[in-house]
Amino acid sequence: MLHGTTSGTMLPIAAILIFAGLSSGPALAKSKVQDQTLRLACIGAFGDREHFDWVPRMGLDNALATCRSAIAQFPDDAEVQFYNAVARDQFAESGGTQDDNLYATEVYRRLATSGLPVAQYALGTMFDEAAGVGTEESLGYMIDARAGVFGASIRCEALRTFGLADLDGNGPSYDIVAAEGMAHGNYVCAGHLANMFWNGYVSASDLPLPLGDYVRYAAVHGDPAAMTLLGLFYTFGTGSTEIDALLQGQYTARQDLERAGYWLLLAYWGTKSAWSQNNYDTFWGGDALNSVTTVEALQTALKALGRYDGAVDGVYGADLYQAIQAFGSADVDALFQTVRAKEKYAAGLGEREPLHIGTTAVD
Repeated sequence: MLHGTTSGTMLPIAAILIFAGLSSGPALAKSKVQDQTLRLACIGAFGDREHFDWVPRMGLDNALATCRSAIAQFPDDAEVQFYNAVARDQFAESGGTQDDNLYATEVYRRLATSGLPVAQYALGTMFDEAAGVGTEESLGYMIDARAGVFGASIRCEALRTFGLADLDGNGPSYDIVAAEGMAHGNYVCAGHLANMFWNGYVSASDLPLPLGDYVRYAAVHGDPAAMTLLGLFYTFGTGSTEIDALLQGQYTARQDLERAGYWLLLAYWGTKSAWSQNNYDTFWGGDALNSVTTVEALQTALKALGRYDGAVDGVYGADLYQAIQAFGSADVDALFQTVRAKEKYAAGLGEREPLHIGTTAVD
């Protein structure tokens, strides 16, 4: 990851004021620290080089606001430009417009031409966004990404892309062995693998560990799809035939509606930044909330948190809707830290790394 330039005007001004005997030096120094904190919050919104993820753990709204402020302070900083473009790119998928895609593509192309590696990968991903990037142009970058040139998590993302799309004319092909190997030691990769399982591209016979281990490893590191899966595991319990057919018999979890509801609340918040608007509306507007047991899990969790006074009856009414909507970015991290500490997964996958989500991740 390249390091961009910072403003060169602050220190000379502070020095002049101090020389003049004024008391504004500490305030200016504090301001400079705050500016750098803002810059780092933007460029860290989507993870580091080995854990780059299109899904900002702070939430897309927070990432958009943070990077918008950062680009105003550091307009010439290549990293800030890139991550601001990533935020706009993701916004295009969940409420934005084609203008956001076009803006992101223009920034990616300019930074890719200047040699920023991660921008080269990002440009390669735009082949299906009607933004002027063809499959042939993207192929070279995506092949490099699949080879690991841009880091571990980007390799996993590229493996998934080749599994979903025919980029090289050989048909879609998901390298499960490589993807599973990358999931050891990288929670972003574990999340991609679990998601591909949920979508039918991986089966239990392909994996040396139970699906639940990959799901838990990704969920305790804030992966929204994995948090959704874990919530469903606890909602229905082991052996359930109510859960999605692809997941039946693929996990071990004692039915626990309160614990399920906690993970589903986190997932409801997180998938808003991770999924397209259509997928989000389809799942939460239909698949999940048409299930009496899932609704009971959300009611149970919100009641335990003191956020819901209604009955636990499996009916998705206006009072439950309002309680779910009120549980936002400022609330999620405290709950996340509590529930993630209780989860166990195969030790060989990786350590439980410190990680915050929501508003807390901005600080």
